[in-house]
Amino acid sequence: MIMNYMIMPGIKKAKIGFKTMPKKKVLKYIDNVIANTCEQFNISMDDIKSKSRKSVVAIPRLLTMHILRSNTLLTLDEIGIAFNRDHTTVINAIKSTSNMFETDCNIKEEYQKLVMKL
Repeated sequence: MIMNYMIMPGIKKAKIGFKTMPKKKVLKYIDNVIANTCEQFNISMDDIKSKSRKSVVAIPRLLTMHILRSNTLLTLDEIGIAFNRDHTTVINAIKSTSNMFETDCNIKEEYQKLVMKL
């Protein structure tokens, strides 16, 4: 199921990894990353996109944002829109996850599991 994002109005293609992909495939990739995260952490897609700040939901959301930023050329705004947030939230997510990787081995392992699924 491809979610309907109000995303990338001017973009026709985006780079994921080494390949340039059409917009539909980019949206499908975003959905795939979010779905894998939801499955791994046993939460719903509604939960991950919700305004909840509970760590059970917030940490998977942060990890997903970090994956999208590090594995794609999507802008901060585009990633934020996928989660109903703005670009500053994505910036903070990337900083937070980077700090968590240094201090919490479990978070880093969960992140690596997610990346391996892609």
